[in-house]
Amino acid sequence: MTFSGLPPIDSVAPPGHYCQESNELPREDRERRFISNYLLQRLPDGGWTTNVPLGPIPEEIVKRYGQVAGSRLFQPSRPRIDAVYPTESVYWLIEAKIREAKAAIGDLLVYRSLALKTLDLPGYTGQPFGMRLVVPWALEWIKEAATAHGMDLVVFLPAWVEDYVRLRQNYFTKEVREARDEKMRLRGIFGVE
Repeated sequence: MTFSGLPPIDSVAPPGHYCQESNELPREDRERRFISNYLLQRLPDGGWTTNVPLGPIPEEIVKRYGQVAGSRLFQPSRPRIDAVYPTESVYWLIEAKIREAKAAIGDLLVYRSLALKTLDLPGYTGQPFGMRLVVPWALEWIKEAATAHGMDLVVFLPAWVEDYVRLRQNYFTKEVREARDEKMRLRGIFGVE
């Protein structure tokens, strides 16, 4: 089944998710689109899982409900990593950030420690953990910090991210502020929220 008006394959998220072609997406949706684009373009054969909960499930919940039901019950309380990608030799923990690479380095370190205690990791068979940080650009200190923590740094810059960054750079300029104010004024006149 095909639908006209859907975005091209390089901007489509994994099944069940839809990424709009707009740069006016909430930050979380842009981040999901970014990791989805990376996975589809750089790991097109699949085998990865997105939005994976990490960390142990309290023992009393497992005893009461079992591992599978306990995992589902406790899932909202567990932090989620952008993606995991198991191979025969390495279990990759993948975190992607468009703007906050420093935070992603810290997140990956926490996620690795939580992964060691996670009993329900998809595809995990005892491989050592690898950490992969995906960013659209990397300043020298980000490269050094990632290397110092044993992370694989991948620079991945789709065209829509360049457009988004350009939009952000202009966001507070006088011309863009005035255009935004005029748009809000017209919305008020026409009763559009």
